[in-house]
Amino acid sequence: MLYKELDERDPNFSLNRQVVREGKGGGYAVRIQRSERALIEEIEQLIANAEALYKKETAELPRIYFDRHLYQPLPVEYGDKVRMTPPGLNESEAQFVRDMKAYWVREKDKSLAEAQVFLLRNLSRGSGIGFFEERGFYPDFVLWIVAGEEQHIVFIEPHGMLHAEAYQHDKKAQLHTRLPDLAREISARSGRGHITLDSYIVSATSYDDLRKKYDDGTWDIEKFAHAHILFMEPGNEYDYIERIITEQLTRRST
Repeated sequence: MLYKELDERDPNFSLNRQVVREGKGGGYAVRIQRSERALIEEIEQLIANAEALYKKETAELPRIYFDRHLYQPLPVEYGDKVRMTPPGLNESEAQFVRDMKAYWVREKDKSLAEAQVFLLRNLSRGSGIGFFEERGFYPDFVLWIVAGEEQHIVFIEPHGMLHAEAYQHDKKAQLHTRLPDLAREISARSGRGHITLDSYIVSATSYDDLRKKYDDGTWDIEKFAHAHILFMEPGNEYDYIERIITEQLTRRST
């Protein structure tokens, strides 16, 4: 692995409007049952109005507009009537993006006034950034937080955890323990410093549902957080987005 600047040639950018417009392939494929004539007409009208498609959120083709994401739009799963390639965001992925958007809107002129934040949905095998060749782990999102000379690259995976392996056997959950050493190795090879790597699992399974079933059944919410497993539910002792951001802004590359 090497550090290099992300540009339109990266496969993760195949959904970028400019890439598609220039005839370089990519884009979304949306397939709708022929019987859904009204829905087809509504979506055709939406596609014809490109500005609305990219900068608004409507029910006809559910999607999230978040201007810190590196391409638009971000479609959301629509049920059996509509099939998308690549698939739209599932429920936990969509919730994460909405929570990140809400935090950015709230804090962009406060705690994040001196920082830049960028988000990118990571595609899967063959296109995205992956770890563990034998198992092919492609975290759902890559988050960049740039503050001064420091750049923090964070891999985030929102998903349900009821069937998760015990922590000591789960390489996905343990990825954060390996990334600091990897960051130093990549910096040395790339000749670029001031970059940190980190990762989090964001559990769509609630803390109350998971705590008695995870690992040996003794984990409290702070032990989960120490292991970089956070919960997206409201009402816990922390805002999980704030925790991710704050932990990165207090880190320093070595």
